[in-house]
Amino acid sequence: MTGATEAIRAEKLVKAFGSITALAGVSLEVAWGETLGILGDNGAGKSTLIKILTGYHQPDSGQVFVEGRPVQLASVDEARALGIECVYQDLALVNGLSIYHNMFLNRELLRRGPLRLLDHREMRRRAAEALDEIGVDVPSVELAVGALSGGQRQAIAVARAVYSKARILLLDEPLAAMGAREARLIIGLIERLRARGDIAIVMIAHNYAQTLEICDRVILMQHGEVTFESQAAATSAEELLEIVRREYRAVRAG
Repeated sequence: MTGATEAIRAEKLVKAFGSITALAGVSLEVAWGETLGILGDNGAGKSTLIKILTGYHQPDSGQVFVEGRPVQLASVDEARALGIECVYQDLALVNGLSIYHNMFLNRELLRRGPLRLLDHREMRRRAAEALDEIGVDVPSVELAVGALSGGQRQAIAVARAVYSKARILLLDEPLAAMGAREARLIIGLIERLRARGDIAIVMIAHNYAQTLEICDRVILMQHGEVTFESQAAATSAEELLEIVRREYRAVRAG
């Protein structure tokens, strides 16, 4: 996958923490308008991979490319400057603040003039417009985030990333601990973002069936390596689970 369609690519990423090898030569690529699911048990290396793609960790070796160009993601700020943003499970939202305040957290709009007061009216307007643009329905942007459901809070966190000009969106377990109705809200949001064609999405997940429903392609990570990769339509939850079962059986037999 090269050329104009390529959003982000990683080649042979290696990362060790002392004697523990978290990544042992991981490669992946994602195109604009594509959603890639990363599956694997705890300790497979998924979180380390995401932290390298967001500039939080630097690889010991290997290379990351954005739109075909090699980049050195030395910090989270450098990754964000390239349009790379991660929405983690904790969402980094302040429950006591309104939706619109959270949308502009740490980058609040100020009125013109000597006093430089917060421009609440403009922030409310822009927040409502941004949510409407990607189909996130809330009664009012003045509601406190703590009053929202888990799915709505997740949607606000994703909307904030998109509004901040994120083009490569990394989602860390976006459907964790959600019921069917809440999950459908987030699945619908991801599908709408993918349909835009100008955003690439990488999603860490544990639920194989949901991931296959949402994503175009999936990779399975085990022990810091990619052990399986497929178009979502060409595999099944049963096939993926059998690969994991074979690994467990091999460990027990060894």
